[in-house]
Order: sequence, then C-alpha cells, then structure tokens
Amino acid sequence: MKKRIITYIFLLFSSVYCFGQNQTDEQTILEFKKDFLDSDNIFKPDTLRLNNKMLIRERFPNVRLIKTYDNSIDLVYYEYFYNDTNILDNTIFYNSKKKPVGISKQYYEDGSLDYIEDFDKGEWIVSNKNDYPFYSSLGSMKKKADSLIIKVYGADFLQNHCIWSVSGSYVYSDDESAVWKEKFNFSPTKFLFRYDVKLDSKHNYDDLIEFEIDGKGNFIPNQYEQIFGFEKVPENLKGKFKLNYTKALEIAKENGLKENNSSEIFSALRWECYKKPEFFNGVFRFYLSVKVETIENLIPDGRSSRISKFEVYSFNPWNGEFIEKKKMKSIYSWEKNSGNQTGLIPDEE
Repeated sequence: MKKRIITYIFLLFSSVYCFGQNQTDEQTILEFKKDFLDSDNIFKPDTLRLNNKMLIRERFPNVRLIKTYDNSIDLVYYEYFYNDTNILDNTIFYNSKKKPVGISKQYYEDGSLDYIEDFDKGEWIVSNKNDYPFYSSLGSMKKKADSLIIKVYGADFLQNHCIWSVSGSYVYSDDESAVWKEKFNFSPTKFLFRYDVKLDSKHNYDDLIEFEIDGKGNFIPNQYEQIFGFEKVPENLKGKFKLNYTKALEIAKENGLKENNSSEIFSALRWECYKKPEFFNGVFRFYLSVKVETIENLIPDGRSSRISKFEVYSFNPWNGEFIEKKKMKSIYSWEKNSGNQTGLIPDEE
C-alpha cells in the first residue's frame, strides 16, 4: 500500500496534475480547478467526469474542496484551497473506508507549509517551530509515551504493530485543552495518547491503545473510558501478535464458521476493558463475526430499532489461540433527527 501511495503522489504532482491525460483533459482539469466558485454556489457540488477519473468540487464558507477519484487506485485525493485563491489550505488522501492515509500537508494563507502529518508512520512535523512554542516539550512527552509501550509490550511491538494517532491525541491544562497538532499558548500538564494497532500488515484498527500521563510521564489511572490502560502480557509473548487474519479464519472454520456468498465475515481487534483505575486494565481480543439474524421493530412516528445478532469467534492475538464461540448483538435505534448504535455487546437472550 505504501508503495502505491508514493507512486500515486508522484503522478499526482507531476505534469501539472495530468495523470497521463491528453492535452485537452489536462486543460479541462486545470480550468475546473481554477474556477473559484462564487458565494452563490456555496454547498453546491458539481462534477467533472473524464475517461478514467472524476473530480468533484464544492465551496464552503472558508475553503474550496476538490476531490479527485482515479479509477486505477482506491484512494481519493482531497485538496482544500483558501476561497477565491489558488493557494492550498490542506491536502489529504482517503482510502475506500474513508480513513486518512499517506501524507497530509497543511499550509498557511501565504502558501508556505505549516506542517506534515504522516498517517502511515504516525508522524507530525512542523515547519516553523515558533508557531508551536511547546513543540519540543511535546516531542519529549511523546518519547515518554513510546517508552511506556515498549516497557509493557516490547520495542518490536511499538515498531511493527503501533501507529501513533496524532489527531486522536490531546493536551490539557487545568482549564484548557487542545488537539495535539493545534496551536495553543497554555502550558499543558496532562497528555492523552492514542495509537492505532495493527493485527497484521493488512488489518489496522483505530485508537486501540489509549492512556494519559502527567508532565513527568507518570501513568494516570482512568476507570471510565471504554479503551484505557494496558494488558499484562507474559514476557515470552511480548513483541508481536502471533495471530493474523488468515490463521484466525482457518481456526474459526475448524470451529464451525461457514463462509458463503450470503454471509459477510466481519473482523475486529477489540479492547475488552476491566474499567478499573489500574495500569493493567483489559485485554486484546480478535473477533471474527458472522451475522445470523436481524430483528426490526419499525415505528413510523416513534423510535425504531434494528437488532443484528452475530456468532463471534474470539481469539487471543498474542498467542494465537482460539478462546470461544459466543453470541453477541448490536442494536441500532433511531427516530427523526437522531440515532444510536451500540456496537457488539453480549447477547444473553
């Protein structure tokens, strides 16, 4: 995937965004992008369709967005421009699951680079440290957070299974808070870190490590969050997950999972939290789930619900062992202008 993203970036920024188009298509794309869209066209998207790609543009109150879809790759490229200019505000790639990937760039209004965020590596690099007075101290706190993961799970686990979620991490003082990459002037005293966790090279799950530390790097217990703290892992299992998706699917089939065209298999790495104010506060589990039943209760003028029932095959990702087959369900309820989804919960009916 990384090689494909790098190749796509090269194509995207070469030959004036031509993507290998002929001169007519190249000029059409340029003209489409240069149209500033006046204020009467706010929130009114329009589309340019070419042989192997599609561009959609839309004006918002402060920026103009152009999305580029290319038939040869499963990524969508977002370009945000400051309104009434050709100056970029932000660029970012999204995959087919609408998850940001690759490198995103943020720009100042004069067109100079503000910062780069690498979603694949979990990196955030600013161009002008004077605009981020706590940048160095934040870097020191990030090293303390990494060291904590290394202590609990091993250096190889941090390197091969963890991606720091820059946008999911926060800083706090007694009175204020900010996203990690925001510009702020208060002196932070508490730091919230989130990391994505990879089961294997093809299966990545968002924000499955979460914890807070104080200014000295000490862990701050929390018993209220769904994801918080660490798992106590035996020394001989630290460093990597022995389980991968292919092995889990094979074992699940041996224990009754039936794979067919009408039954989609859902996978999820989960954090089963003890919800205790302790350092070791849960365990990782990998689920393979198959939907077996849907129950709907439709109330036209009230709150409707849909209960989806699943057979779930649970695994310990550290040693690769199958734990159990169990019944679980998710409940989606909705009414006019509102809705709520539970996620997977035990089905005790």
